[in-house]
Amino acid sequence: MRSKLVPVKRAALLLSALVLAAACERERPPASPAPGAAAPVLEPGATAGPSAADLANAGAPTGEGLITGWLEVKGNRIRLPNGEPFRGRGANLHDTRSCDGCAWEPPHVDEVLRRIDALTDEWHATFIRLLLESYPDDGRAKNGGNARVHYRNVLDDPRYFSDVMRIIGHVGKKKGVYVLVSLWQDPTFSPLGWPSARTALVWKKLAAALKDMPFVLFGLVNEPQSNEDGKRDAEVWRAMNDTVEAIRSVERPGRFHVVTVQGTREWGRSLDYYVEHPITAGGGVNVAYETHVYNRPARFDELVARPAKTLPVVIGELGPQQDKDVTMFPEDCEALFDLAEKLDVPWMAWSFHTNCPPNLLVERRDVCGAGASLEPSAWGRQVKARLARPWASPRSAGP
Repeated sequence: MRSKLVPVKRAALLLSALVLAAACERERPPASPAPGAAAPVLEPGATAGPSAADLANAGAPTGEGLITGWLEVKGNRIRLPNGEPFRGRGANLHDTRSCDGCAWEPPHVDEVLRRIDALTDEWHATFIRLLLESYPDDGRAKNGGNARVHYRNVLDDPRYFSDVMRIIGHVGKKKGVYVLVSLWQDPTFSPLGWPSARTALVWKKLAAALKDMPFVLFGLVNEPQSNEDGKRDAEVWRAMNDTVEAIRSVERPGRFHVVTVQGTREWGRSLDYYVEHPITAGGGVNVAYETHVYNRPARFDELVARPAKTLPVVIGELGPQQDKDVTMFPEDCEALFDLAEKLDVPWMAWSFHTNCPPNLLVERRDVCGAGASLEPSAWGRQVKARLARPWASPRSAGP
């Protein structure tokens, strides 16, 4: 029977569904066996995708009444419920594995929630890219016998799935804040970082669980690698399109989340192929195109401005970096902020972390960092200052 709860109560129940596992956290079994214990045996079909319960929707609430409304792609921009451009900006945030810094001890869900609070309440971010991180094994063979305590993805680790839902639900308590749930590291990716048929199963489970959460967007993968000459663009496109189709198969008709597909070349940078070949799955509705920019301003037109003329673009990563592959200076980042805000392109800085550079927090090497100070680094101070200014307000115009 369809719920007749008033919107506020319905919203509370929807968010409660995401965090239900938290109430029983102390009763849950360990994420991995104790040393010397036998490895757990997965039930048959454990990686076969969402269960019937995941996909059930009869009588389920619609998400109406939540404090942050649905986004929609119209033309070449993502738009808010009132039709205004979505001007989200913020940072990348790691899950409980924390750039593989905290996977070696029990998951610190409260630490991720603390960082969400700091990023939204103190830094005034309105857009968070939540990085879901999983690995094919416990890492024991490569780390002198030390083993990750938790590392499996949402298909194979029910506790991790519950933790992810709790984290996402916490973002839902922040009015006007959106979260791009992104698969950052996942063993289902192809060797070149493309989504596979098994990645589609991961997304079906996540999308089914989050289908009524309007503040959530989906980021298919991290960065398709190599392919500098573009000869494999069509293959990358097909993998992305198939994954979007899988997500649409479990969503409500007329209530599609915004999905971001990543650039086909150069570690997710280039959106050129999509300009002539946009995603068609689900009628091409509510698809945005994500680029990661670690470059000098000479490439900003190619990577951002030109595709943004016809496509809804999201800058999923940027930050100052100098190594053999990339060069981007702090002043280049400021110039990209200016360009993105001039074009109404949402952006998120890399990364709200102490040891996953370029770090927005003061560096702390070789530790998990749970409970540590969240003091901003020089890069963090730059981003925090930018977030304190109105959209499209260059540094020189600030107080």
